[in-house]
Amino acid sequence: MNSPSDSIDDIISLLNKHYHPNSNQEQQSQQNSRPKAGIGNVMLPQIKQQLNVLSAIPNTYNNNSDKFKRKAASLNRQQQPKSQAKDTNSFLTPMTRYLTFKPYSGSTDIIINDVGYYYKFGSSPIKLVKGLLEENGFKENNDKNWTLYWSSCAIRSEIYTNLFAYQKVCHFPKSYEMTRKDLMHRNISKMQINHGFINFNFIPKTYILPAEMSYFLEEHEKIKNNNPVYICKPHASSQGKGIFITDKIQDILNKQNSNNSYVVSHYIDKPLLINNLKFDLRIYVAITCINPLRIYVYQDGLARFATEAYNPDSVKQNRFVHLTNYSVNKDSPNFVANQDPTLDYLGSKWSLLALREYLKLNKINEQQIFERIEDLIIKTIISVESAIFQACEMNVPFRSNCFSLFGFDVLVDQFLKPWLLEVNFSPSLNIDAPLDLKIKGEMLADLFTLIGIVPLDQRFSQDLSYVRNQSNYDVKKHQQEFEKYIIKETEEEMKRSRGWKRLYPSDQSSRYSKYFESDRPLNALLRNHYK
Repeated sequence: MNSPSDSIDDIISLLNKHYHPNSNQEQQSQQNSRPKAGIGNVMLPQIKQQLNVLSAIPNTYNNNSDKFKRKAASLNRQQQPKSQAKDTNSFLTPMTRYLTFKPYSGSTDIIINDVGYYYKFGSSPIKLVKGLLEENGFKENNDKNWTLYWSSCAIRSEIYTNLFAYQKVCHFPKSYEMTRKDLMHRNISKMQINHGFINFNFIPKTYILPAEMSYFLEEHEKIKNNNPVYICKPHASSQGKGIFITDKIQDILNKQNSNNSYVVSHYIDKPLLINNLKFDLRIYVAITCINPLRIYVYQDGLARFATEAYNPDSVKQNRFVHLTNYSVNKDSPNFVANQDPTLDYLGSKWSLLALREYLKLNKINEQQIFERIEDLIIKTIISVESAIFQACEMNVPFRSNCFSLFGFDVLVDQFLKPWLLEVNFSPSLNIDAPLDLKIKGEMLADLFTLIGIVPLDQRFSQDLSYVRNQSNYDVKKHQQEFEKYIIKETEEEMKRSRGWKRLYPSDQSSRYSKYFESDRPLNALLRNHYK
């Protein structure tokens, strides 16, 4: 390497050619017009900073002149004519390397060395996310030079449209179609109509008020002699806020008079009990790609208990009997905090693994329960797949930009049937107890490892033709090579899964093909591959 600054400028010049290959020609032929922005103009300070940081790190990324030459050669190859760019076996070359993450220790005394990895919050900082990233060498940075963007709320469209291939954001556009209570019920109800009620019979009968008020009153009139009980939730709330249970129709009408929108469901009055307490399950689910669709479930999670003995005839206003939300029950005088994560079967919150072991010991068919839960997860996501896919095609430049972490809340009844209560857009990552830190910390570290964050030296050396959304890439021209890449990408992701279990695609994928609004080519490819 003759001079670090010369090498950096050479690489930036190559990056300009890579991302805007016609910019020089345009500037020569259109001297009087405004030149097309190149990556060197937009990201010059950030890229120079990254490359200078890389040159200063000894041994970590094997930074030397050979590496820079390889990067330059790689970028040059990508500018060659398509017929010479790569042979049909290029998918067999080593895949991009990815970072691995360790769980957050819980320390508040973290020394951060700036090595070029940055994250950004789009909402209030979350202690677990912040601590985990900083212990793994990331630093918070609010400019554009971030690798990971984390937000508890929806992400603005301009953030999606300006993403580089190496950047990751924690939500897919339009995933609220599954997480807003009214939209979730509307989408699953549509699937019941189109594909048979029996195939999507995992949500209680539900009414969206005030839109379905007439229908609700009509249905109530038919069954009023059975004294039906309803659970009512604001359509866009969380943490148990605004929920009430009633067997009096007037209570619901009074709420409607206050112009509130509610989702009203028939109350599940025969829940499975442990120690005479009602409980529900927090299941962590991740989507790592929408095209092709890849769904994972985390093999640990939480079982959350009510804090007063269950009695279906008890006063409906007693939230500590009927609600399992942690945010509600932590204020109960009977709440028992878990102080030892190794004793994850004690207190008002258990680990999911401890619950499964308890069910096994008590001769309850936990395998059947969790197979049914996995089935409802896949079907629920398929119900909104088309909306998310179309939003990504319109707004997201690369298939690899987005991932989502969801919290599926599931109640199991006495007949071992799981019922989907709701899907959380941003499941709580609070670490109020050691058990929370253990489960959520490991889950999040495994998630960041799973999604595939590239090291600094590979940010701009990827062949982007493989990861662009299909609307921006002529797949038919390189069909065979592209398909091999997708299979390899999927298998490499699986190797990073750690505590995440892949639900889709799998050898059972063909069972679900009929539920998709459109049988997308990449889904069909993986379905046939894993038969």
